[in-house]
Amino acid sequence: MAGMLLVALFLALCAPVHTRGVYTELLRESSPFADVPSVDRYLTKLARLNEIQAKILGVRPSARDEIPFEDTPAKPDQLPYLFEGDILLTEGQMDSILMNTEDQLWGQNGNKRPKRSMTSNLYARWTVFPIPYFINTATGVSESAVLAGVARWTADTCITFKRQYSRTTTNGIEFFLGTGCYSMIGKVGGSQQISIGNGCTSLGTVTHEMGKSYRFLSQVTSGLNRLAASGHALGFYHEQSRYDRDSYVTIVSANIQNGYLSQFTKQSKSSMVDYGVGYDYGSVMHYDQFSFSQSSGQTIRTLDTNYQQTIGQREAPSFMDVKRINLAYCNALPCLNGGYTDPKNCAACRCPTGLGGTLCDRAAVNPSACGLGDLVAASTLQSISVSNAVTCSFVITAPAGRRVYYEVPKFIFSASNLCSYNFLEIKYVADIQRVGARYCT
Repeated sequence: MAGMLLVALFLALCAPVHTRGVYTELLRESSPFADVPSVDRYLTKLARLNEIQAKILGVRPSARDEIPFEDTPAKPDQLPYLFEGDILLTEGQMDSILMNTEDQLWGQNGNKRPKRSMTSNLYARWTVFPIPYFINTATGVSESAVLAGVARWTADTCITFKRQYSRTTTNGIEFFLGTGCYSMIGKVGGSQQISIGNGCTSLGTVTHEMGKSYRFLSQVTSGLNRLAASGHALGFYHEQSRYDRDSYVTIVSANIQNGYLSQFTKQSKSSMVDYGVGYDYGSVMHYDQFSFSQSSGQTIRTLDTNYQQTIGQREAPSFMDVKRINLAYCNALPCLNGGYTDPKNCAACRCPTGLGGTLCDRAAVNPSACGLGDLVAASTLQSISVSNAVTCSFVITAPAGRRVYYEVPKFIFSASNLCSYNFLEIKYVADIQRVGARYCT
């Protein structure tokens, strides 16, 4: 389009001493750990990772640096004995991450390490579909939450699932009620588990955890609490773990709880594949700004401050979350503005939020209460006003050689978690497939 385009949306150490609960949780049936010694090795490596990360972030050693392996975490997706709070790693995966982190520290000190033999595809992808899954209702897991998460991934991607009513003897997924929300990364083999614990039943969290298991990319999106779990199962790490995160966010190490620095480990470029889909502040896989905070201070700050309230959403997988998966399987049309071929209809594009048309070249169709979605900026300030519970999208184009100027008013929203469900979203950067800056206060 000529001129500027603006899219607006309304809407080696001694093994640490651990509590009994840690072993109970990590030695469940179908766990990747065979016995207590294997759990001890894992937790010792996690402690080592925490030490290395402290050096990378420039944090001085403290007597309180030991990871607090308490039984009951403050948040169900921030378990201290899991990687990044909600990822259960195999011993091989942990070794790879330790190797990567040691290399980062080595390079940071101006040294160049000899090349190591390390595959860029650390986590196996699922290759046989549909993926069998078992909802272990005997544990008390929310059946409806799991079904909603599965339905969301099925509707938005080429991935298919088939429910089974007993634990699979082949590769598959088992959903159960554990302590917190967590999953493994990618396809590990056998019946691998996803925990949808208390406080983990939102759509975003379930899809989030599922995304970790599927590893179609080495970084997949998580879902609302349910969707998030599935994101890891599909193979995604958290968004703020990307190798290029320093161009988008700052990790405020001074505000991170003692013993939790390892939760902010950065992955190497060789361990991630994103099909050219960049960093996404609005990813359902992104930590919120207060994750693992010790005093309610921000632990993550966006370099573009307009996106500070965007990170950490658990409403659903973002457009870019879903796009990463689908680019691997269905990509034929010349879609515009970041769109991609719809995996359910290869004659049309699936467009970023706010855009529509066959090739994503216009505004999405609005409800009648919103009015027309395609607007042209005038020389005088115009107002866009919307009331009641409605989602409206507007594409505002400036004449050639001109730019769009906008002002954001004060809002009065009545619901809680304002920037999750009620907000004004402005997409003003060139890459309008990304979730935009959100305003809610």
